[in-house]
Amino acid sequence: MKILIAGSSGLLGSECKLVLGKDHEIIAPTKNEMDIISWDGVVETFQKTNPDIAINCAAFTDIEACETETFLVQKINIEGPRNLAQCSARYQCRFIHISSDFVFDGQKLVPQPYFEDDPPNPLSAYAVSKMESEKAVRHNAPFYSIIRIGWLYGINGRCFVKSIIKKAIEKSGDIYVADDQFGSPTWARRLAYQIKDLINTDARGIYHATAEGYCSRFAYAKYIIKKLGLTAVISPTSMKSLNKKATRPLNCLLENRLLKNQGICIMRNWKDDLDTFLEKYGDTIIREAEAAIEV
Repeated sequence: MKILIAGSSGLLGSECKLVLGKDHEIIAPTKNEMDIISWDGVVETFQKTNPDIAINCAAFTDIEACETETFLVQKINIEGPRNLAQCSARYQCRFIHISSDFVFDGQKLVPQPYFEDDPPNPLSAYAVSKMESEKAVRHNAPFYSIIRIGWLYGINGRCFVKSIIKKAIEKSGDIYVADDQFGSPTWARRLAYQIKDLINTDARGIYHATAEGYCSRFAYAKYIIKKLGLTAVISPTSMKSLNKKATRPLNCLLENRLLKNQGICIMRNWKDDLDTFLEKYGDTIIREAEAAIEV
């Protein structure tokens, strides 16, 4: 099959390109080649390539910046997915859209997770845009899968793992991390393989796809530091005390209920995948952080 990936250079898109490229023909236009906010540009790309599946991994994910960059958020996170969904309908193409755990308000008591049919209640501009992106897909793409993810990390792009390692290498005092926000650290490569399995089925609708198990941000950071043998001091604090502009949900736990019910869930425990990731890429990330300090 021919698979078109929007955002193929990002955290998840690059892994989808790698994993899906083993069995399928990948169409991976750059932003200059296909800007999802341009209807004419998206139509032209679909017309030229005629993909069987389109995957949208593109998004404005700077949660703090989303509070003020309202125009870009509207264009990239809502109008972009709508353009892709409408083109998928026009060219009879299956559409897979990536959404977020942030569509929920996080008010459930941990360890109660959120299910696919729980009502969204977004707390930030970013979260609202992801909720609206889901509506745009549902209303415009007849054959769609929406995949809600959370706490994603990988070797390409920005992520929490890289941020903590960088701060540890800088050794500029204690690293304060929230101990009252909980989620499931999820490896982008594992998610790409899960998307591959979804593609091999007739899966439609909204799915949750995060690692099994959960931890606090604080425990997550401590685990990374200990695993890599770094000496930074990780200190607990509250999410409120971090003085973020955008409100975050405190409970980011998603239950992969539909994947399990359909017998296609391959998500592993977060520690297992994180161990593999750090063994494979930990030294590389440390070297990159050290090189950045030298510059």
